[in-house]
Amino acid sequence: MHEYEIYEAVTSMRNRTVRMDREGDYWTEEEKEQLVKLFRQGEGITAIAIKLQRTEPAIMQQIEKMDLYRRKEAPLRRKSEPKPPACLCDNCKLDHTSCPHRGACQQSVEDE
Repeated sequence: MHEYEIYEAVTSMRNRTVRMDREGDYWTEEEKEQLVKLFRQGEGITAIAIKLQRTEPAIMQQIEKMDLYRRKEAPLRRKSEPKPPACLCDNCKLDHTSCPHRGACQQSVEDE
């Protein structure tokens, strides 16, 4: 495909003016294998969508479903340790007994 043809195909796909050939169909094992191959070769979502005649959201959903980013093995988001309660006055450094503003700090915590 020439650059202009690719541009037209992407524009039509995104504007939903043309239905992709495989849009809405169940994924075959062959298509899934081809998706994995293209993904591992570093092809972009749009290029894969055009080659497989699927929409970009369908490609992204299948990538997530097949866990090709391997997020289950190494999730990016990890639960952080809960922060200990802190005094709102920033003077006592968490030692509430020595805080000169203890009453005010306690009052502002209770107000929340």
